[in-house]
Amino acid sequence: TKELIMSNIHIIYNGTSHDLSLEDLITEQDRSELGIYNNEEPRSENLTADQIKRALANHFDVSLDEFNELTVDFHKNGNITVRPNASFGKS
Repeated sequence: TKELIMSNIHIIYNGTSHDLSLEDLITEQDRSELGIYNNEEPRSENLTADQIKRALANHFDVSLDEFNELTVDFHKNGNITVRPNASFGKS
């Protein structure tokens, strides 16, 4: 049998770092709103950046607009990082 690896989300939001498990972030109530209809636990490889942002907006009880300027990085190990967009070359 394949071992289920819990995905973690690291987010930098409002100047503070937060670490959340994907299973804690996406509750049963959130699943239908996010378009997750199967009975399996949500897995990072099956989610979009928009779904992650919507779940975070629900978790922090803020508007989805709060996350418009953030980038969602999906890592090979199943973890997710949500961070401000990087800007390079600005003076």
